[in-house]
Amino acid sequence: MKTTRTHKQIGLRINRIKWTILGLCLLCATSKVVAQTSYTITTTTADAFLASGSPSNPHGANLTSLNFGGAGTLAIAPASSPDGEFDSVIKFSSAAAISQFNSTYGVGNWTITGLTLTLASNFGVQGSQPNNNIFNTINAGSFGIDWLSYDGWTEGAGSGNGEPGYPGNSEVSFNSISTLLSGTVDSLGTFTYAPPGNNIYLNYTLPLDAGLVTDAAGGGDVSLYFYAADNQVSYLFNARSYAQNHPELTLTVAPVPEPSALAMVACGLAGLITIRRWKNQK
Repeated sequence: MKTTRTHKQIGLRINRIKWTILGLCLLCATSKVVAQTSYTITTTTADAFLASGSPSNPHGANLTSLNFGGAGTLAIAPASSPDGEFDSVIKFSSAAAISQFNSTYGVGNWTITGLTLTLASNFGVQGSQPNNNIFNTINAGSFGIDWLSYDGWTEGAGSGNGEPGYPGNSEVSFNSISTLLSGTVDSLGTFTYAPPGNNIYLNYTLPLDAGLVTDAAGGGDVSLYFYAADNQVSYLFNARSYAQNHPELTLTVAPVPEPSALAMVACGLAGLITIRRWKNQK
């Protein structure tokens, strides 16, 4: 009976040691973990629409060489639309977001888990005609978004209300499209636009494309290119130079375990294995 009690006592001590080691492992693994967090970049650093022109618009047939960087709005429409094709390009800086994530988690201790683009328009009613008749009537449809590795374009100073300016240097225009697409271009997919009403934000969840994620995580510029994906869409959304409802990009990140925490977990597990082996030898 005395020997039996001794074995029971040893077993209880071993169990206490195992649970102590396991508790320490979990404590080390979670002591520096913070719940996932988000940062919203509240406006672009540059944006412009790119217009090809049509004989029915007030500026004549050819707008391809003109810059609309300061127009206050961005536009998407197919070449078959009454006022011609409109593409748009926008640029965000992720520097402030990355600084916050590094401060919260430590450099290299987080990973991007979500990217959401948010757009709004002061002309967001189906069938409405924007004040400037350079633009097509608002209409539902589909559009595409590409991530561009090329960030070297300049918004330009095209004047307000959709009036054009004459580009110089790298100021962007419809004629710049080949340059914009000269680097790596990753398709982020096709999205549906259903006019929600004026000044109502729409959210578009972007895929975790490798190029886009790497670009955003680098703390530099992130360029996105918009184009019509059908012959129906006519989408206007506010640019950074408009008074309100600017384009936004929200980055969501989650922590990753630090190497020191992983090492502690590994040591703890090794300890548990050693105890089990020692117990089996008894």
